[in-house]
This record gives sequence, C-alpha cells and structure tokens, in this order.
Amino acid sequence: MAFLLFPFIIMIGVLVFIVSSKRMKAIHAAWDRAAAELRLSAGGGGFSAPTLNGQMGGLRVAVNVYSTGGKNKTYWTRYRATFPTKNTALHLKRQTGLSRVTKFFGARDVEIGDVTFDDAFMIQADSDARAMQYLTLPRRTLLLKLFSLYRGVELTPDRLEITIRGYEDKTADLVTTTRRMVSAARLLAGMVDEPPVERSLRQRAQGDMSAAAAELREFEPTPDDLDVSLLEAEVLAGSGEFEAAQPILVELAEKLPADEEVAGLQRAIERMTPDEPAPDKRSVDMQEILDDLFVSNRLSFETTEIFDEHYLGRNVTWRGQVKSMRDFRSDLDFGDGPGTKLVVAIAEVEHDLYGVSEVDAIVALPADSASHLSRGDRVTFTGRLLKADSMMRNIYIAAGRLM
Repeated sequence: MAFLLFPFIIMIGVLVFIVSSKRMKAIHAAWDRAAAELRLSAGGGGFSAPTLNGQMGGLRVAVNVYSTGGKNKTYWTRYRATFPTKNTALHLKRQTGLSRVTKFFGARDVEIGDVTFDDAFMIQADSDARAMQYLTLPRRTLLLKLFSLYRGVELTPDRLEITIRGYEDKTADLVTTTRRMVSAARLLAGMVDEPPVERSLRQRAQGDMSAAAAELREFEPTPDDLDVSLLEAEVLAGSGEFEAAQPILVELAEKLPADEEVAGLQRAIERMTPDEPAPDKRSVDMQEILDDLFVSNRLSFETTEIFDEHYLGRNVTWRGQVKSMRDFRSDLDFGDGPGTKLVVAIAEVEHDLYGVSEVDAIVALPADSASHLSRGDRVTFTGRLLKADSMMRNIYIAAGRLM
C-alpha cells in the first residue's frame, strides 16, 4: 500500500508545483505591465515575490509583498511613498477598538479640535501645536477619504503606506492604488498648492457648491495630483455642471482604471436629474435619512445613488439651529432667485469610520424671509429634498419655507 501511495503523493506535489508556477507567472506578468504603465522598475521572478520601485511625482515609490504568521501565512501587498521628513514627528493610524482601550489606560493621542477627524484617527506627535498646523483642512479631508477607500493606511513623518491583504494580481488594481497613493502623498508632503483647495472645501462645507467649483477652476493640478482633479469633478457634478465634470472623469478613468470612486461618480452623473422630483412625496423622517446616508461607510457616489432612488423630491419638516445665511440672485444649487440660502445644523450622527459628525441642511428660502434670524436661533422649516453631499454631511432642501 505504501508503495502505491508514494507515487500518488509525488503526482499531487507535481500538480501543486505546476499550478503555483502558473499563478506566480501570471502575477509577475501583471506586475510587469503595471511597471511599464507607471514607469517603475519591476523586480522578482520565479517563486520570489514581485516588486515595483522607482520615482513618481517627485517621490520614491515601492510596492512589495510580505507575509505574517507562522505555518499558516497571510500575505499582504504594501504600497509605500517616501517623502522628505515633515516639521513634526507625526504618526497617524486608523482608530481601532484596541487603540481606544490604550487611550483609556493613558496612551497619548493628539486631538486637533475636529471631532470627526479626532474620532477617526489615532494621532501621535511630538507637538500638539505642530500637529494641528500640519493637519490642514485639505489634508484632513484627503485622509478621511483615503481611509474610507483602504482599510490599511498609515502616515509617518517620512512616508505614506497603504496595505492590502493578499497578493495583488491585477494590473488595474496595482496602477490605481499606486497612483492614488502618490497623489495623496504629494498633498501630505506639501508638494501641492493648498490654498485654492482649502477655500473650495470651506465653500463646500457652507453648502455653496458653485463657489467651491469656481475656486478649483483657478487651480491647475499636475498629472499626479489626481485627488484634486477628483474633488473638482465631484464639486462640478454637485453644482450641476455635468458637462464640465465629464472630461475630468474620463481622464481620471484612464489613469485609475480600477477606482470605484471614479466609476461610481460617472454612474451617478449619468443618472442625475436633480430637477425631477421622485414620485414618492411622503414626508421623510430625519433619523431615517441620516441613518441611511451618513452612518455607514459609503463613498459619495453610493450616497448619491441611494438618495436619488429613495429620497429625491420627498418632503421634509425638520428643526435645527441656524449657522449662517446669505442672499442670492442665482445659484447653481437652487437655480434662479432671488432667494436666501440658510445653513441649519439639524443633527449629529456617529459614523462607522469618522465617529461623531454634524449634519447640516442647506435650505433655499424666499428672499428676505430669514432676515429676522440670527446665528444660534432654533427654526423649523419645510421643503423638498434636492441632493446630499456625503463628504461634507450636507442635505440640500429646495422650495423651503419657515414655520
């Protein structure tokens, strides 16, 4: 019996070797194609793990595979961009259950005063003041988005890393993740002109998508600054300028062939009809829509798809606290005026990733109907749901009236 079993074992071993050899050959071919497209050097061969190395966007880039564990190994693909050391020794990782426990027992965690950001990340730095200075609004916004796309992200004083479980075996994924990492690292390394981006984000936070788009028109990103281009496309789409957003997305789709955010935003634009109310006019409970749109870890295009399918055109009667207001004659969000754009804080939600964050309603009112209001006043308003901005936690309300 043993004599018969031995050849069988040998045959199984040979088959395993052949299958493994073919798989590694296919993986190396995918990495070679990615190296050619990214203009990086490919390394490794045979049964050794593949690597990518070189320069992109003024940064040193390396992609490699490593393993953890003993007998039952787990393999990981690590993307790394190295840049000059920042002015502060800052180390940032995703907030986890373990990190919350260590904080409870006294582990140091810098808090910069942005509740959403502080709840999402474990921040260690040699100086609280320098950490707050470094973590500007564009950098905080970028990191929140990056952590929603990739589970394993780490920022240190001299590098940004993205780690993905398993062997990356598709060229499109290798190209997309490498370019997203380089784009993010350039902003985090101070290689991008931030003021226009910051002004745009502040306008967007106030619910003025048209002004946010105008700020980014003054900015000319390099071919490596894909996050700024994606932000511009998102803002243009959000302000109704679909034709201006489309060529940006077409170019992004070529550079980021496996990016779900780019593909999703393209789908969302194709089906966006913000002036066409949904047949369902039933009133929407505030907590229902907050839980559906802002609690789970969805990207902006996913929020748009859910909003358009379930909430567009439905009526609301909500209450909140006035944050700001401004009159307009014509507005890309709400159309021709005159009117008043009222920003009302309506609730706080606890997000899967971001922690606690505030949700604002951006309400279009008849001109001069809010002149008697001041910041901090409590108001009740009615209106029709128009759109939602998941990144800024804003819900737009057309045809608003104060009660």
